[in-house]
Amino acid sequence: MAVLIAIVALGGCASCQSTVRQTAMPFLAGSPIDGVVSDPGSHRLYLADQGNKGVDVVDISSASMPNFERRIDTAGIPHGLAVAPDAHRLYAALEGGVVAAIDIQPGSPSYLQVVSRIQAGRSTADLLDYSAQRHQLLVSTGTEGRVVALDTAHGGLAAIYVVDAPVEQPRFNSGDGMVYVAAPALDAVLQIDPATAQVTRRYVVKGCHPTGLAINPKLQVALAGCRGSVALFNLRSGAMSVTRAVQGGDLVSYDSQSDRFAVASPHAVKDSAVGLFMGDGEFIGVVSAPPTAHAAAFDSAHGLVYAPGPSGLMSIAPAACTPPPRWLKFAGGLSVFALPLLAVALLPVVYARRKSSARQAEPSFRELQERDLAMERERMRALEDSMFGPQVNPRVRPEP
Repeated sequence: MAVLIAIVALGGCASCQSTVRQTAMPFLAGSPIDGVVSDPGSHRLYLADQGNKGVDVVDISSASMPNFERRIDTAGIPHGLAVAPDAHRLYAALEGGVVAAIDIQPGSPSYLQVVSRIQAGRSTADLLDYSAQRHQLLVSTGTEGRVVALDTAHGGLAAIYVVDAPVEQPRFNSGDGMVYVAAPALDAVLQIDPATAQVTRRYVVKGCHPTGLAINPKLQVALAGCRGSVALFNLRSGAMSVTRAVQGGDLVSYDSQSDRFAVASPHAVKDSAVGLFMGDGEFIGVVSAPPTAHAAAFDSAHGLVYAPGPSGLMSIAPAACTPPPRWLKFAGGLSVFALPLLAVALLPVVYARRKSSARQAEPSFRELQERDLAMERERMRALEDSMFGPQVNPRVRPEP
């Protein structure tokens, strides 16, 4: 019984709140943050600080003591961010359709400075994704309904993918060579073939209105942040499922080293959160976050997830709150039915043992007879003493 109770307790564990570490950074607290990305090579975290119109740089070399380094003035409100490690560049999508290229190579004379600006959209440059294989940067243009591919190796335009519907997060998929983009007005994630620049497949979830999107290229699964839920897509079969373990999401990120997804879910003060999922889409847990947290980023060197926090910055340790093995969860689910059945089955056994114990405590018929005879002798002696007086032992002399 104790084992089954323990299984139930372990199977229901899904909170990561105890792993959260808060770092006070007053200049970040309260400011709306859109994109958040990390650079594993330089151990830097970059946050699109819309309130201060710049990109905040945090040194995350130490897991226990992240340190604010500086703010990069982007001369415009930043939205999405993307790191190109091979080119030592950080790209920031700005209002007005401009993408700012920032030098992030330590030791460079222009380190952490905007070195160029690229016009990607007519009025909007929203979310970004970088492909080291193609040396291209994907730029979504919001209501313009286009995904623009920029050539980061030679500069200039590489391709334009016309969707004719508002677009949010674009993603390269290294597993199948396709481009994917979230289209909220279509309740769909769209697959685009770069060879033809045409939409070749739609993954539809009614009522989803997806914004954030991240892909696990090894398993060919995608996780999308919907308006009130999170959707999981099998990009091969087209199968999909929806979970409300996280109540909707904005931006979604995936880390291949830890094989984890992170979903930022900004709502009201008490409802905002960051949800964590395994690489196959299995829900791990959720932590509270401020409404200013629209994205989260992985620090693969320390196995952490960073997101804007109530006091500035917070980190989460997904490995410390990973759910128990599936066999244990199955046993926990089975025990919900097994415990009542086991209790019913044990009732006859407990009743029989109690009855047996009761029988053992009762005196036998012979013992009852002996008790009755002893009581009868005592009664007769008392009667004789009252009639003839007490008997005197001749060997006992009376006192003088």
